[in-house]
Formats: sequence, C-alpha cells, structure tokens
Amino acid sequence: IQGTIRPHAIIILPNTSGMELLLTYEDEGVYIDIYGHFTKETVLQWGEMPASVAYLQSNQVMGWGEKAIELRSVETGNLEGVFMHKKAQKLKFLCERNDK
Repeated sequence: IQGTIRPHAIIILPNTSGMELLLTYEDEGVYIDIYGHFTKETVLQWGEMPASVAYLQSNQVMGWGEKAIELRSVETGNLEGVFMHKKAQKLKFLCERNDK
C-alpha cells in the first residue's frame, strides 16, 4: 500500500491465546500473528469503505459504511449479513453493548 493507511481495528482472534490478529484498515483486513507473519491467505474485503469497525461477541466484525452495515465472520471474513440504511453518519466509535 502506498501513501497513508487509515486503520480501523486490531481484533484478537478467539482460540489463539492472543497470538493471532485481524488487522482492519481501509476496505480490507488481514490475518497475522504477533510477529507480523500472515496466518491466512484470506483477505477480508468490505463491500464499501467502512467509517467504523467493531468486534462483536458473536465472533463477527461489523463495518459501518455510508450506505450499509456489514456483518462478517471474524474467522473467515465471509459476509453474514447486510443492513442497508439511508442516513450516512460518521461515528467516532462503533461498539457492542448488552449483546446488541
């Protein structure tokens, strides 16, 4: 990647004893270990550039974009749900509260 990178979140992958991470930035995410080595060939690819990204207790990652909220599997990066919305809003923080 050339130029400035806009990071979103560093997610510690479950069942890895804190040794593997999902790094989300721009419109994608990569799986690495704590030494910076890739652990998966898979790249998480968002449908649109998210303004905010959050990890959910359900082992999903949620990305808030201009037109939709995407839910993806933390383990595989596969799309598991999309919620369309009309009002674009820039959030400073995106998080889960009381399992919602």
